[in-house]
Amino acid sequence: MKKQNKVWNMEYGAGTNCSLARNIFTVRTLLLSAYCLLLSIYLLPTVAYAHKVSIYAYAEDGMVFAEGYFSDGTRTRNSLIEVFDAKTGEKLLEGKTDNEGKFSFNIPKATSLKLVLHASMGHRNDYTLSAKEVKEAMGIRESGVRSQESEVRKQTEERSSRLSKSATPMTIASGVSSAEIETIVERIMDRKLQPVITILLKLKENSEKPGLTEILGGIGYIIGLMGIAMYFKSRRKG
Repeated sequence: MKKQNKVWNMEYGAGTNCSLARNIFTVRTLLLSAYCLLLSIYLLPTVAYAHKVSIYAYAEDGMVFAEGYFSDGTRTRNSLIEVFDAKTGEKLLEGKTDNEGKFSFNIPKATSLKLVLHASMGHRNDYTLSAKEVKEAMGIRESGVRSQESEVRKQTEERSSRLSKSATPMTIASGVSSAEIETIVERIMDRKLQPVITILLKLKENSEKPGLTEILGGIGYIIGLMGIAMYFKSRRKG
């Protein structure tokens, strides 16, 4: 009888210890899940937003002008910018931004250029200038566009010379057709507005991409939900 009681006590004690260990494990899992859930909720709207970095650039008058900033508006001061040949991957030059987050340099090559910004805390982003933008900033035009502009200029000069004896500035201007003036103005506007349009499209694209912090926050959120589900599942089994 004593032996049976001893065996029963051992089995009861073992069962109690297993139940206690299971409860401790469940509590720890629940606490860890809650921590992951709260951490992910905290990270998503604050840290991720505060440290996302962007860079934009445009080419004009033989130079490239770049600027970097965080999503909260803070400038990327004293940050490294590397410039690569976008086609070959060759590194052409590098430099650091000033106190306003700006960096400018002479165009090193008539090709598409990739600018890579390395900001603080390991944040980085890049921006690519097309070969067309670079060449236009260097004064290099396509043969078709160049010949068309030369023809318009030639016709304008011929008309101006014919009217030079009696023409006033108003009549000289009237020697150029409205279609020719419209073509020239449109070409100039396209050249000036293209960098702005490209910048806006690039910023929109970057704003839609999830960063590393957003991804980690999402994983933590999922782990938190899974842990809570496991807790309630174990309670039902108990």
